[in-house]
Amino acid sequence: MVNYAEEARRLAEESQRRMTILLDELQEINERSTASGREFADNLAADMDRFRQEHAGDSADSRAEDEATERLAAEAREHREAIARSMTARKANQSVAPVDDEDEEAKFYQRESWLI
Repeated sequence: MVNYAEEARRLAEESQRRMTILLDELQEINERSTASGREFADNLAADMDRFRQEHAGDSADSRAEDEATERLAAEAREHREAIARSMTARKANQSVAPVDDEDEEAKFYQRESWLI
């Protein structure tokens, strides 16, 4: 005859043992991950310091390039604005405004459609 209580107790103990092993392994993985993360952060900081020291002279060159690029962008923007002002002035000179409200020809020039 099978003793179900003893079998359940044995299965619970086995599950508890396996869970303990898994938790220990998980803790070990977390500790290794933390250590490797610290090592990576230290290496990254050292690499960034080395990079900054190596490229300290390049910052003056890049600043000059940035200023030249900014100057060219400003010139292009001024050129576009000048073109826009010119187009606006041309459009303003194309419209005909009536001299006064009683102008007979004003209705002719202000009509919606030029199709007769």
